[in-house]
Amino acid sequence: MTATNNMVYANKVNGKQVIEQIVEHLSFLVTQDSCNPPRLLSLDDALFIETQQFFQNQGFAVSLTDHDKGRISLFAQRGKPDILFNVHLDTVPITGQWQYPPLQCSVVEDKAYGRGVCDIKGAVACLMALAESTDHDMAVLFTTDEEGTDSCCVSEFIASNDLSSYQQVVVAEPTDCLARLSHRGYVSAQGQFHGENGHSSSVNALKGNAIHQANQWMAQAINLAEKACNESNPAGVCFNLGHIKGGEKNNMIASDCALGFSLRVPPGLKSEQVYKQFTALAKGEHIDWQHSMMAPALPEQAHMLKPALAFCKKHQLAQGDAVNFWTEAALFAQAGIPALVLGPGNIAQAHSIDEWVTLNQLQSCHDIYLGLIR
Repeated sequence: MTATNNMVYANKVNGKQVIEQIVEHLSFLVTQDSCNPPRLLSLDDALFIETQQFFQNQGFAVSLTDHDKGRISLFAQRGKPDILFNVHLDTVPITGQWQYPPLQCSVVEDKAYGRGVCDIKGAVACLMALAESTDHDMAVLFTTDEEGTDSCCVSEFIASNDLSSYQQVVVAEPTDCLARLSHRGYVSAQGQFHGENGHSSSVNALKGNAIHQANQWMAQAINLAEKACNESNPAGVCFNLGHIKGGEKNNMIASDCALGFSLRVPPGLKSEQVYKQFTALAKGEHIDWQHSMMAPALPEQAHMLKPALAFCKKHQLAQGDAVNFWTEAALFAQAGIPALVLGPGNIAQAHSIDEWVTLNQLQSCHDIYLGLIR
């Protein structure tokens, strides 16, 4: 098949334009509730049964792995590809008042609405349409634990497989269809402050109160984060206090205070070192820290940029600036496998009410992926 004929074939499948195929797949994916949390997924869900059957029908060898706690990975491969696509099927929860049904793909003018259409079921639909429209060698890893804590699908896939045949991993997070070669590291952590319970009139109320102790740490943490902000890096380390809870009543000294925070660490800095900087601000023996996620930046080591740059040059990929969000591309790069981030949509639409992606972005992404595997 010539390149020209192949492109014609790729633009029309079973009498339908490729964008129609993409929307058809996206409609199925959005109807499958994969919110994380609560991540209530199992191998017998239609999401996995039908996706597995679809890829098998396209000539892919498919394997499903249940990692427990709703963490499921599906790996599909046809032939001997040298590129691995990675996408996650889970989404953030549905919150707020939507104009469009969140578990339904609503196409209005040039946009598709629904939970996950941007982050990142739109990319999944592009890959499914691509698998259907060509017979090229292709490999895709689907996971379901990217949006929540206690994730393991990608790390266990890396640990359990020989990935040396892949020259590049493409993680399909929303990047406006630009290749992004760098992003921040990520830390998700919890702190538990312990005070001494008692009457609020006690002399110990001021310093013995766990909430007061937590507040002192927060003030120092915010100050440290502000010092990291500069003209070239206005976001600094992206420190964010996510939640705080403690105490019983206004007239009782709070004996406990729990909080959670996140850090998004700029490339060039180690996530663990920055985490230690922030937690070291809390003085005293009555504080417990733990982290639920400690992930590196992309790339963690500068030399990993070279193969990604060469890949972009070879395939004439337009590149964009580093992004502030974290992706699992960092895990592949940490394991020595060149990785970049490239997918449809903009992060500003991800996790939002009436989440959307343009049809033009979906079509463009499909065409870019086609160029990579052809």
